[in-house]
Order: sequence, then structure tokens, then C-alpha cells
Amino acid sequence: INAEYGVTTTGSMRSVLFSVLYLVTCFLISVVIVEGNLPPGSPPQDEDGIITLTNQNWDAVVNSAEHDVVVNFFSPTCIYCIRFEPIWKEVGKHFKDEDTVLITKVDASRADGLIPGIDIAGVPTVLLFRAIDKGRSIMYSDQRSTSLIVEWLLENAHLPIDVEISYKSLPLPTQSGPVTEVVGLNFKSIVLNPDKDVFVNFYAPWCPFSNMLQPTWRALADRLKDVPTVTIAQFDGTQNEVPGLHLHAYPTMILYRAGDNQQRQYRGFSRTEESLLEFLQTESLIAFVDPATGKMSHEVETVVKDHALDVPELTDDLYEVSVQKKDKNVVVLFYAPWCEHSQELFGTWEDLYRDYLSITSVSIYQIDATKYKKPNIAIYPTIKIFPSTQSAKNMEGITFKGKETTLRNIKEFIQLNAVRTEIEVKIQEAHEESVKRGLPLPTEHELEAKHGIDFPNIDYSIGQSMIYRTPKEEL
Repeated sequence: INAEYGVTTTGSMRSVLFSVLYLVTCFLISVVIVEGNLPPGSPPQDEDGIITLTNQNWDAVVNSAEHDVVVNFFSPTCIYCIRFEPIWKEVGKHFKDEDTVLITKVDASRADGLIPGIDIAGVPTVLLFRAIDKGRSIMYSDQRSTSLIVEWLLENAHLPIDVEISYKSLPLPTQSGPVTEVVGLNFKSIVLNPDKDVFVNFYAPWCPFSNMLQPTWRALADRLKDVPTVTIAQFDGTQNEVPGLHLHAYPTMILYRAGDNQQRQYRGFSRTEESLLEFLQTESLIAFVDPATGKMSHEVETVVKDHALDVPELTDDLYEVSVQKKDKNVVVLFYAPWCEHSQELFGTWEDLYRDYLSITSVSIYQIDATKYKKPNIAIYPTIKIFPSTQSAKNMEGITFKGKETTLRNIKEFIQLNAVRTEIEVKIQEAHEESVKRGLPLPTEHELEAKHGIDFPNIDYSIGQSMIYRTPKEEL
């Protein structure tokens, strides 16, 4: 009772008190529920569902047996990290309400961002530590896009996840022409049309090689515009995404054959109209007549390769000398000319050789293992790497044991087993010294001036050795 004003307030006060207690209880329960999803000792998630890690809380979070943990190692001064930040926030939002996956980040430029046992060659680097095997991480090496990272997590995470992936797409095109414009929204209806052979140019507007190809691609489309079973199309790989599509270089030209949409990638050096037409005539499922010559497509003979073109060939005399080069990571394809699986791999091996041409620390070779016996190989094809070393090399090498000999898988095999050059080691040491002293990571100019490091094999702008990335691609 309020004596001063003569008003009875006991009932209303009790009602207000119960309301306040109810709200507080609900809040505390919600906090317990949210924090209950996190390992003990974990920092809270931010508004995007991302946990900031340091070497102080690393073990508590990353080694949690109840979570698959994804870590983005970044530097706030790295331009590529800055570009990647909004994408990582979107990834965090995708998994914010998931109980089994934690999205985290570590500032690798800080002293407390140095994690014992974790060796990062550059930033940004994304690693997945699966609940079933915390001792071995899986590195993300595809394009930096939200949908592809989420797709990668769904494929590799050990614990069950229930999230939906959204793929970006430009609006449906309103204009038509000889070249069919494909976007994410119409990819399935156009490219996966079982009644047509669809030849797609996956391009990037900023790529000079894509721009050089455009006139030739338009000429090919104009030449075949009246052929009802062939579609010449193009797809901007920087603005559109579709499930399962992973582009690693531009331009990439793929034929989706009629019927079962089996893919055939064009791997020729020449990108003339005649070369592209010859490929289409050879590989298309449905026969067609070239309007310019009147020639039926399937009259073109298919030439079966018996080795990879332009790739250096080893003999018994050259084999040991080449493999034993101490300063080289030597990668060798052991093939049989008559082996169908070897023949299927030759095109990929040509691409691999081209990609590593400018990398002096890696050498790509091939050898006919049926003709030359010194390697003593009985299974075809076999791929081996002989890492660089200061002492005599083990002539057994390291054998590729992946299920699929794709270009991507072979590059990951090289990444895993190639030995870094002295320059790369010096750069890492310079980075670690700066971090220990609480200084920003050294610039390329500082590394050259203070440490005497030059950069014949390293694109320092992304902080990674050429060994660890595909030349001419921007991830």
C-alpha cells in the first residue's frame, strides 16, 4: 500500500514482478540453449555465427569431438582476405543454427594467431577439422564463393548437417543471338537438354584470354546457328553458379553431349574456329553437317593419342638423372600407349604441364613404362612425385592413390607432397619473426630489402607459393 497517495499497488506490482521474472527466465534459458551448442571454454558466436579463435582457446573449440570445425586464417591487411570477409560472413550465417558445425576465424597476423602444429602458407586459408579425425585437416582449394564452400562442407563434414544452398545467378537474358547466354537460372534447361549437343564457353569478363576467345566463339556460333542439334553457349563463371560446377581457370570449354549429358572438355592448344569445330565434329553425339563445307561431322576421324603432347618424355638414360635432381619436385606419369586409362589421362597431363611451366621448383614428365623398364612399373597409368631434397632421393617416390585422376586431384597431390623452396621457408621465418614482435607482416619490398629475398616463383600478392595455386586463376 502506498500510504502517501492512498493507492493500493500490491496486485499490480505482483503482476509486473511476475512478468519481469518470466522474461528474465526465458532470456536465461535461451542463452543456455545457444551456448549449449558450443564446446566448454568457447568464445561466443558473433552476429554472423562466427567464433574468433586464438591460440588460447584453439584446443577447446577445434578439438571438440562433437563438432566439425572450419577455420578461416586471415589477415586484416590482406586485400584478398578483405574481399573474402563478406563471403565468410555468409557462410557463418548458413551454419549459425547448426549444432554440429562451427564456423571460426583466426587472425594469423597476430601473435595469438600462431597455432602450434598448424603451418599456413598464405592467407586466406580455410581448413576443416572433422570430428572423426582432428589430427588431419582438409584444405579448401576451390573458388571463394558462399555456395561452393557450403557445398564443400556438406561433402566433407563428418557429422550430419541440414542446410540449404543458394546459388547466385544473373537475371534471365532478354536478348538472343547466335551465342546462347546461359545463367544459373536456365543452366539446366539449356545445357542439360538431352536432345542437343551443347558446347559451353565458361568465361570471366576480366580474363584477357576469355576476351581473346570471344570473336572466335561468336564466329563458331554464327557458322552453326542453323544446325538444330548443336547449341553454342557461354556462361559467366564469375556471376553464376550451379550445383557441382567447379571452374578452376578461364576460359574453360566443355561439350555437354546429347543424351546423358556426358562432358567432354576441350584441351587443345589451338583456339581457332577450325580447331573448335573439329573437336565438336569429333565429340558430338548427334551427327551434323557443317554448313560451310557440307561435311558430315562423324566423317572426321578421331585420333587416339599414344602419349601426352609437348610434355617432356623420359627414357631409361634420362629417367634417373631427371628424377634425382635435388632442387626439383619431379612429377612423372608412367603410361602404356595402348592403355585406355592412360589415353584418357593424356589431356589432363598436358594441362598440368602447361600450368607448371613457369614454376621452376616443379618438373612434369612422362615415360612409356612398357618401352623403358628402369622405373619397374607394372600398373598403368601410375603417377609419382619425387620431392626435392638435400640428400639422395628415394627412387620409390610417392605414388598418387586418388580415386580420380582429375587435374584438381593431381594438383592437390602435388601440394601435399612437394617440398617448399628455400625462398618460401625464408618468407615463413620472416612472417613468424614479425608476428612474435607484434609487427605487421612484411611487404614484398621489405622482404627484398631486409632478408634478400627475390620472387622468381612466388606471387606474393596472395602470400602463396606458385606450387600451391593454379597459374592464371583468381580464387
